[in-house]
Amino acid sequence: MIWPRRCALGCGKVLTLLAGLAAPAVAQNRFPPDSLRNLKVLPATTTPREIVGIMRGFASALGVRCQHCHVGEEGRPLETFDFVTDDKRTKRTARLMIQMVQDINQRTLAEIPERPTPNVAVTCETCHRGVARPAPLGQLIAEALAAGGPDSARQAYRALRERYYGRASYDFGEPSLVGTALDLARDGRLDEALAVLRLNDEQFPTSANTMNNIGDVYLARRDTVAALEAYRTALRRDSTDVVARLRLRGLERRPP
Repeated sequence: MIWPRRCALGCGKVLTLLAGLAAPAVAQNRFPPDSLRNLKVLPATTTPREIVGIMRGFASALGVRCQHCHVGEEGRPLETFDFVTDDKRTKRTARLMIQMVQDINQRTLAEIPERPTPNVAVTCETCHRGVARPAPLGQLIAEALAAGGPDSARQAYRALRERYYGRASYDFGEPSLVGTALDLARDGRLDEALAVLRLNDEQFPTSANTMNNIGDVYLARRDTVAALEAYRTALRRDSTDVVARLRLRGLERRPP
């Protein structure tokens, strides 16, 4: 896991330096401390101030604060934090993530044939983009739907959109939830697929594509009347939509 350019250390220098996550020494009644302990993967020559820059980069890329990985309380002076202990799962996980990214950059990407320059490298922000758990938007909505039904999914979507819209954290474009709905439909979870598509339709009320997919789910549920209405709505939204026209032609030719 590498940090963004605004990190106190330049990315190029960090790439050669980083081998894992370290932590400043505990309880020296000052921050940064005079020396470092528990340096499991960083070189012994790493300085406390370099560590501070590295950690700031992590925090920015994941949208978190120090206590996400380290033992301490929000609002308390950093001198009171226990940066040495490995008690928190997130800190132990971070080491593995860093090693994973280092392996990708130094081994996998290095094997790309005729690799263009400047080289593209994986960083913290490549996956996290300002969120601690880098799950796609559709996955989060599907989880909220499974846990609390359509209302829960709608609330989750609105909360995420309000907080993150305009940033790179999540894809709020129309195809994002359509893809999730299709995955649910393929698993036979037709009611959940329909709920996700209805949520998407609220965000894109002029979309023929979302309405076509609603029609397809209704067809899978053997609700021909609702499917016909969905395809007709799609065609009203876009008179050139080929999918809706073909679906309607096939359904209207069916014997009653």
